[in-house]
Amino acid sequence: MVSRRAWIAVVIVLVSGGVATWIAISDRHPENPDAGNRVEPSLPDGGIPAGENTEADDRPDPADLNFNPGWIGAACTSDGDCDYDKGFCLMPEEGFPRGYCSARCRKLCPDRKGDLYSTTFCVEDPTFGNKGICLAQCNLHLTTSGCRPGYVCTSLQRFGGDVLRMVCLPQRGSPPPPTECTRKLQALGLAFARPDLADAPSRPAKPGDPPPDKEICQIDTPVLLASPVHGVDFRRKGKRHADNLLVACRFALAIDKFAALLNELEVVEVTHVGTYVCRGVAGTHSLSGHGHALAIDVIGFERARYAPVTIVDHYMGKDRQKRVFLRNLVKKIREAKIFDVILTPTSNRAHQDHLHLETRPGK
Repeated sequence: MVSRRAWIAVVIVLVSGGVATWIAISDRHPENPDAGNRVEPSLPDGGIPAGENTEADDRPDPADLNFNPGWIGAACTSDGDCDYDKGFCLMPEEGFPRGYCSARCRKLCPDRKGDLYSTTFCVEDPTFGNKGICLAQCNLHLTTSGCRPGYVCTSLQRFGGDVLRMVCLPQRGSPPPPTECTRKLQALGLAFARPDLADAPSRPAKPGDPPPDKEICQIDTPVLLASPVHGVDFRRKGKRHADNLLVACRFALAIDKFAALLNELEVVEVTHVGTYVCRGVAGTHSLSGHGHALAIDVIGFERARYAPVTIVDHYMGKDRQKRVFLRNLVKKIREAKIFDVILTPTSNRAHQDHLHLETRPGK
């Protein structure tokens, strides 16, 4: 049986339509010995192609120890370092600085419990296009960048599906320079990363809807914002723990003000169903604020000394205490002028189960 490292691969990450695409150029391919001669890539920005790592890329980095040790996404020098079922090491000569533990997958990847472990994600293998490979998802609770040094949060699609997640892939070229907005985030002490994310083609909100007039979703300075913010966690529905919010930098500033207000009301957690979604507004030609990563849909709140509240059960419900809390919360949000658009169950039928909070583009 031929080892995966019996061949040499050059992996380039291109970002198109908001989804990173991998191109593998290899020779001595274990599953295709006639794959052809290796073709050296040329990068127009003058960056170092994968497989031509500097010596610094291969030196151990202390920060590697705090990211998925011995698990998917961890640093490795051989398959033996990836000591779990069917684990193997993606090597520096394959484009992965200081190695990268991985595993095969069909749709889902296993996760390991513990504070030092990020969740994982199954994507299409750049070398064997008809197979899946496990990568580590970005986690700002583990490192300041969400990944190991030399890696960057990059949007990829699930193998055999259309779900997108931010995963850790080798960084290409120079990191983006700071902006006025990101300097404000730093001054506020917020934890965030600058992900690798391109414009994406938009789609109708649901089947049968007209397509948006603006066919491209663009995020002005995308950031991956970590929880908690002012002691308030933001947890996506269905997730066990708080996660990172993919938003425009300007919306991260709005989230900061929103969280400060919630903290005053003893809210400790927000449950939401999404920030960035590249789609139109239901039933219209307009692009949703979610398409600019300038909106969040909130479905519930966890409070420190009181029972949880949900929009669908309590905004129009019979429990007076919970109903009053939610109505007063919306009133305070309006008075604070944090968001330009606030839609509630009293706005229309489309918002019976959530609050839509949005900042207009270009403000």
